[in-house]
Amino acid sequence: MTYDVKGLRSFGDLEDHTSTASQPVKSAVSVVISYVEQLVTGDLIVNGRLPNEPDIGRIVGVSRTPVREAMKILDAIGIIEIRRGVGTFVRPNARSLLGYFMMFQQATIAATPEQLLETRLMVEHTAAELASIRSGPLDIRKLRLANDELLHLAQSANRDLEAITEADIAFHKAVFDACGNPLIAAIGKLTIEQVRPSVRLTNKDEGPMKSVKIHDALISAIENHDIAEVHQSSARRAVKDGLVDWQTKLTVE
Repeated sequence: MTYDVKGLRSFGDLEDHTSTASQPVKSAVSVVISYVEQLVTGDLIVNGRLPNEPDIGRIVGVSRTPVREAMKILDAIGIIEIRRGVGTFVRPNARSLLGYFMMFQQATIAATPEQLLETRLMVEHTAAELASIRSGPLDIRKLRLANDELLHLAQSANRDLEAITEADIAFHKAVFDACGNPLIAAIGKLTIEQVRPSVRLTNKDEGPMKSVKIHDALISAIENHDIAEVHQSSARRAVKDGLVDWQTKLTVE
């Protein structure tokens, strides 16, 4: 079935999401969330039901992966309801919740690199600690598969920096999923999308193998349900080091 949003042909009919001197390009996940926000606030939802994922991807011009991520985030904070095999529906209180959520999203977009990395440190540490308590074999398998993909890309002859960055971020999203708290996972995923440039820069300057080793240490700590080891893990220290590096570079510039 073709979804008709009152004649809407593309996301460009709603909002220009290209960059300007004062407005950076939004991540693909943020673009999808902004599109849903425009649908809700503009009363463009038909029978309370959102377009399906392929249609959303086509309308906003992104792949299906960020659409799925955006839907998971919106579901976790109570804006939408995903009914498996039926469709995705907007909840009755979506408009008010979206207002608060969009303020949070705008805050992350406007935040300085130091502020984003401080937030990343807080959320990742909490998620890893919870994962060490709540994760099961399936969570560990997903973490290892994500890190194996990063290892494969790191060892390839022709390193694709964008693919490496995506794989690195995918690992962190797997940690957020393993924490067992969908709200923390939603905040973490939104935050990691905003620090994508720093993840890319770290892999460019230091190489992806460092990330692979850090991730492997964190997986072991989570698998052993060792909170103390999570606290001392090289993953946490690496995030702190990244914050120091960014502060130093910004001071020099």
